[in-house]
Amino acid sequence: MKLYVLDGGRIEILDWAVFQPDAGPGVRRWLSDTCYLIVHPRGTLVWDTGLPGELADVPEGRTIPDIAVFHVREPLERQLAAIGHPADRIDYLALSHFHPDHVGNAGLFTNATLLVQHDEHAAAFGDAPGDFGFDRDTYESLRSRATTLLHGDHDVFGDGSVLVKRLPGHTPGGQSLLVRLPDTGPVLISGDLVHSLDNWTGRVVPRHNCDPGETRRSFDLAADLLAEEGAALWVQHDLDQQAALRHAPDYYT
Repeated sequence: MKLYVLDGGRIEILDWAVFQPDAGPGVRRWLSDTCYLIVHPRGTLVWDTGLPGELADVPEGRTIPDIAVFHVREPLERQLAAIGHPADRIDYLALSHFHPDHVGNAGLFTNATLLVQHDEHAAAFGDAPGDFGFDRDTYESLRSRATTLLHGDHDVFGDGSVLVKRLPGHTPGGQSLLVRLPDTGPVLISGDLVHSLDNWTGRVVPRHNCDPGETRRSFDLAADLLAEEGAALWVQHDLDQQAALRHAPDYYT
């Protein structure tokens, strides 16, 4: 089994107090937007799809007023092709949630089965996706995609090596991914359970999370899981941590 770390873009947050209420006014912070590929003897899985690849042609990035500036250096599609796993040959696509910075290239995975919590899917394709920070235009192609609706944790390949973990609160059906690597050891990939390592240390609940109580319960579940597994927590948006990891074409085993 191999785990590849992929660059899904970078985000300049224009008001870090949205994610860290005690940050003070006007504080900016850069975040990574990491994606991952798992190559398993029984198939391939991509976890999250980052920002749209076409932003690589926009040097100044795309600004969401008062929120963030989105940047892409290398399209995800090109990164996958370079390591011999083009997007249209991926078997499974699992999204931590449906916010725009995680679904930007979802339409590329035309032959993948989508793995998503049932309530996340219902919110994304319901009458008011905007209430959860979703933009249906960014993932409409997934409406007709082969989909497995989850009602909790899910063993992707049936051998316990790759587990989707239900950890809601940021959105109705937020997910993280536990990967039990033979050599590296277990890794819990965060999704947006937290947005930085200091958020995790302080158990900070961003003010835009849909359910603060569920977020705190998910913090406790994740902490218990990390302790039981002896797992490392990889925070997808923590730029310093993610930059220090080996990126594709290198990989973890």
